[in-house]
Amino acid sequence: MLLDMTIANFKSVQSAQTISFEAIRDNRFPESKVVAVNDKLKLIKTAAIIGPNGAGKSTFVRALEALKGIVTAQEETENPLQILSGTSFAYSEEKGQPATIIIRVVLEQGDANQDSTIAVYTLSADREKIFEESLFHIVGRSKKLMFERKLNEESLLLDQADLSYKYRFGKMYRGEKKRLVSKVDEKHSFLSASMAKGSETTLPLYTWINDSLHLLPMGVSNLSEKYLVAQLTEHPSWVKQLTNFLWSVDITDIRDIKIKDDRLIFVHTNVTQHYASYFSLESLSLRRLCLIGVAFFESFIKAKTLVIDDFGMLLHPQVLAHIVEIFEASNTGYGSQMLVVDCNPSLLQPGLMRRDGIYFAEKNSESATVYFSLANFKYSKNRDRTQSQYFNGAFGSLPLLSEFCFVDGRTDKEV
Repeated sequence: MLLDMTIANFKSVQSAQTISFEAIRDNRFPESKVVAVNDKLKLIKTAAIIGPNGAGKSTFVRALEALKGIVTAQEETENPLQILSGTSFAYSEEKGQPATIIIRVVLEQGDANQDSTIAVYTLSADREKIFEESLFHIVGRSKKLMFERKLNEESLLLDQADLSYKYRFGKMYRGEKKRLVSKVDEKHSFLSASMAKGSETTLPLYTWINDSLHLLPMGVSNLSEKYLVAQLTEHPSWVKQLTNFLWSVDITDIRDIKIKDDRLIFVHTNVTQHYASYFSLESLSLRRLCLIGVAFFESFIKAKTLVIDDFGMLLHPQVLAHIVEIFEASNTGYGSQMLVVDCNPSLLQPGLMRRDGIYFAEKNSESATVYFSLANFKYSKNRDRTQSQYFNGAFGSLPLLSEFCFVDGRTDKEV
């Protein structure tokens, strides 16, 4: 489970900004919307980033995409860091500084006889080289080093062709060290390289990034259909589940979904007639709902952290709120989580989400994105006016609108 994520000098973010799933202790917030890691730590099931267009809401999604792309890149990939091209903060006074991404992930929840284990992974890199990479484990109250690599500044200043790193390994690290160090270049992560060599230490975090971190595509590309075909083929009973899910949001004319030649076919039916349509010919909103629905089903049977950008794109506000309720109600057994990004204030309706799970995004005076939690503002459970307060500017994070009038600059001769 994702505990929190911090990014700095990445796209619209300049100084370090954090989005956290950690639940704060407040008896006004519902306990049904959290998962207990241990007696002192609880994680929120659903978090959201809300704000106006262009405020930098999606920056965390792009950072997670970059991190996953770098860590899970195939060994033969020449330069996985290319995914960081153009991501550093554009208005920085110091150009060419690396972007930093830090995640904290709960690897083991622990019990009465065993402490929980939290992985803290840091990656600092630009599109050409990794400056720093480290993995620590927090076991109970102790922070233990697994590995750390830092770029030798001397080799950087001397502009050497082969950059060198200073490595440190903790006593609890299990895996290849000396021979592997010489094989990992500045463009590839040690985390993935050590995992590929069978490291028991790096495998759990790598597995979480590769398997549990699920960044949903928009529903437009072939990737969406391939994902749906694979899941519905593996779980045939989900076809009925998906039609029921669509019915629950008032899409009631789809009676069946078939798979033929690795393509999805929707069977539409009214009282007297029916017709079939390919997935690619359906509306974007229907494709999005199918993708979200099946991703939900997967998260209900295994631990997943779903990340959905433009969550409410082409979806009615009431539908948006309803599917959040579905996720909250059905997500009971595996501690799955969901981070959504959207402009839609329907996510602020009373009782839908915990206040400590809602973050606002806005630009500061330096055009850098800052994030702040709704839990920072005063709140009365008996008089919840969050939506109206938001529209009245109580929390900021609103678009600044001004008049616009098109001016036709053509001359009479051009007209």
